[in-house]
Amino acid sequence: MEFKRNSFHDTMIGLSCSPTDYPADIFSQACVESFNSCNWFHFGYAFTQVFEPAVLYEVALLEGTRLAPLAILEDRRTDALVRLGAMLDQASEHTVVELLNLASALISISRFELVRNVLAILSERQTTSREDFEIGWLKFVVSNRCEGGSSSPAAFERMRAAVITREVPASRVLDACTQAVVWYVKRRELPTADFERWRELGTSLSKMSGRVEPGALSSWYRGVAMLPAAIGDAAATRHYMNRAREAADACTGGESRAADLNAIKTYYESAVKEYLYVQRDADAAEEAGRALIALDPVWSVSYGELAEVYLQSKRVEHAAQLYEQAAAAGPPYVAHHLLKAATCRERCDDLPGAMALYEKLAGFAPHSRQVMSKGLNLARRLAHPSATIFERGLLEIESHAAD
Repeated sequence: MEFKRNSFHDTMIGLSCSPTDYPADIFSQACVESFNSCNWFHFGYAFTQVFEPAVLYEVALLEGTRLAPLAILEDRRTDALVRLGAMLDQASEHTVVELLNLASALISISRFELVRNVLAILSERQTTSREDFEIGWLKFVVSNRCEGGSSSPAAFERMRAAVITREVPASRVLDACTQAVVWYVKRRELPTADFERWRELGTSLSKMSGRVEPGALSSWYRGVAMLPAAIGDAAATRHYMNRAREAADACTGGESRAADLNAIKTYYESAVKEYLYVQRDADAAEEAGRALIALDPVWSVSYGELAEVYLQSKRVEHAAQLYEQAAAAGPPYVAHHLLKAATCRERCDDLPGAMALYEKLAGFAPHSRQVMSKGLNLARRLAHPSATIFERGLLEIESHAAD
């Protein structure tokens, strides 16, 4: 199995992608557009999706380069990184708004260590309520992606204090409401009382749709749909998801074609899970998964979404094929897709196929105890010579844990 160098790879490495090299996925198009069209003196750096730091590590492995120069922007191989690096070098001379946009651009390509440096500079500045909201937002994003949300309550409290002043646009307030709901449902990242306040505020804002942007409204409805979904209320979940789709459709015709499409894409991503786990309608889930692929055919994750539908529907061979297709399409989540494919191959009793995938995984996830354990177990079953690779990997993991 060969892995493609794709537009996501180039975007994470250099904040640049060229459709002449290979087709650009929606995320990469929107991410690069956000940087290239940014007005550094105004609020509003547009996020498409925020990835965990591990995604940059995986891209570094695929690139065959060390992580550190990428993570701290010593490697400035593109014009975009030269511009970004120059701003970092002169960070202390920039205004608060410029620094907020700089931190946002760094988050979009998972350079979180540098984001913390920018936030440290911002902590020494006098700030307005609107600036405080955006600082709180960035602190939440960093905590959510890097710290398991341990600092999220403080970040949301900072945003709430800014919201009270009525200086924050309604769409940005609704963005915060959405994240409060989503991460309360996922892992209780906020105290219940705080979550209730944000949910109430979001519900109120959503009834004044003329005050909020369609993209923010679509995200809100997808987020709030998680509440009835969590208790198995299929009808209420679908009601909110219909509203989310209506708002996503209203995005079409904005300044950024990629950002507009992303609103529809994220609707389909949520719809796959809704139909599969709440509605218990595998046919509808498959239809949503195929629509997702049709919308963004070069996005590897879309194939993984449809593979999950097949896996849950006991069509394990089909799932294995799609997970392999997702991995072959390149990052993000190559290792995750390979592991899922290997597990499916084992379930299909294709043990040589599974072994080949575990061998590939040994190079992509050398610090994963799960990968090394599963690979070792299968290698021993098959008396396969690669057992020594997995044994060595487990020993190294144990050694690091002891340190």
